[in-house]
Amino acid sequence: MNDEPSGSLVTEVEVSLVNADRVIDRLLGHMAEHEFSVARYDGGGTVTFLAGETVMQRRPGGLLMRATAVHEAGLAYMKSVMASHLIEFAEGGRPEIVWTGHGADAKVFPNFREMTVTKVRDITPHMRRITLSGNDLGSFATGGMHFKLFVPPEGVTAPEWPVPGRDGLPVWPADDKRPIVRTYTIRGIDAAAGTFDVDFVLHGDHGTDSTSHSVGSRWAIRAKSGDVVGARGPVGRATPKADWYLLVGDETALPVISRQLETLPSTARGVALIEIASDAERQEIEHATGLDVRWLYRNGAEPGTTALLAGAVRAIEMPPVGTAVHAFAGVEAEGNPPPLAGGAATRQEGCPSRRVLAQRNCRRSLAPAHVEAGVLHPTTIAYAPALGQKRPLRGIL
Repeated sequence: MNDEPSGSLVTEVEVSLVNADRVIDRLLGHMAEHEFSVARYDGGGTVTFLAGETVMQRRPGGLLMRATAVHEAGLAYMKSVMASHLIEFAEGGRPEIVWTGHGADAKVFPNFREMTVTKVRDITPHMRRITLSGNDLGSFATGGMHFKLFVPPEGVTAPEWPVPGRDGLPVWPADDKRPIVRTYTIRGIDAAAGTFDVDFVLHGDHGTDSTSHSVGSRWAIRAKSGDVVGARGPVGRATPKADWYLLVGDETALPVISRQLETLPSTARGVALIEIASDAERQEIEHATGLDVRWLYRNGAEPGTTALLAGAVRAIEMPPVGTAVHAFAGVEAEGNPPPLAGGAATRQEGCPSRRVLAQRNCRRSLAPAHVEAGVLHPTTIAYAPALGQKRPLRGIL
């Protein structure tokens, strides 16, 4: 193992394990699948994160993990990711994980903020924008575009939040006070003012008891100035560099597509396809890119019931083979195939530089715990031409 860079924060843990070599191999392989930089060596390996790196090394009867990071939030993230995956891949029962070193006695997560609702307004008939205010939000302005929203149970006036356990994973309040957690896009942020905006898709008549609403949407309908929620992040990653971009989605993906358009350089080229209910739901997206933004209207059809996006994708003239392409798709309704699957982005064989990120954004009571309307939590990564599925990356809560 190399010496840590000057000024890094360091934490480590020794873990008793059965078949440590096999556990290390599986964990490193899983991280590599999720596009982390992984280096292997005899008896261990290294995983590189945005804020630092984690080294795994076989020891008699188990392994040693050492994480180094340039800031506390990055260290906490790395600890939770590595611990959760070690638990997932361990054989012979759950291992005991007790981190030592920096942050071992932390009472709060360094990337958690208690936030207050300061403004609620509808920017279209079915898109509500809520402004949240909190302290020290500079770290939310860089890295990933998303965050974890913690909504206290209805009727709880003194919210309680998860705190770090010795293994780096959250210890939750009692069930009657446990907040509901969903992932949302930070639509816009003013770190100097201590605020950021979050957009929520509202369905039907906006009634709070309607089963057509996700958990997050029901909260957004009731939200008012002074309400308190929690935020942890950022999570996810910035849009990768590419020669050509294909951004595809309905209104549930509109916040992240808009954010990507606004942050891509002026040299970016490609196509953005956005399906919405009608022209009334169209939003002005200020961007300097060369992407062709095309709006598709359902005109009365329910979300997730049309072939508008799939047809539009098939009609796109893709750039030549060998072009580095980043493709993103986010759609609503469980059971719908992502519009990129089998579409233009996957037509050309033998092009490993093409990337496809496809996800379903579900609503109503069918939605699994980690996917909701407006929620953007990548669940499937596919590489053209073979759409190989991967598990979600754990430990980012």
